[in-house]
Amino acid sequence: MKQFVVFASVCCVLLAGRVVLSAPAPQQGGGAGGASPNDVQTVRYYSENNGLDGYKFNYELSDGQIRSEVGTYRDVKDAEGKDVKALFVQGSYSFVGPDGQTYWVNYTADENGYHPKVGTGPTGGIQPGQEAPVTSA
Repeated sequence: MKQFVVFASVCCVLLAGRVVLSAPAPQQGGGAGGASPNDVQTVRYYSENNGLDGYKFNYELSDGQIRSEVGTYRDVKDAEGKDVKALFVQGSYSFVGPDGQTYWVNYTADENGYHPKVGTGPTGGIQPGQEAPVTSA
């Protein structure tokens, strides 16, 4: 039995190595217009950290990536009923995939977990110049 477990483990390692080695190589370039990562420029950037009052940031890149997020603290009850502060986050990001399609995610995160809403296309996600929270879609 012990030999079988060792044999099965070796087979799994070899199979995993074969899967990794046969995976397609990452594409060079990509994004809007096929620009290489070295050609990407920051179009807009803002960051503010207010300590326990929260934070916000946003950025846009020339390859079509956009991200914005706002974090604030809320008073909630813990499992024992005690008052505690919990971080509440609202954010959005979008990017242009290698297929030229815009992919977007609008999300919230709180004491109950991460709650994303995902989609594709030019509407529904964060737009150039826009800040979180994104309320459309």
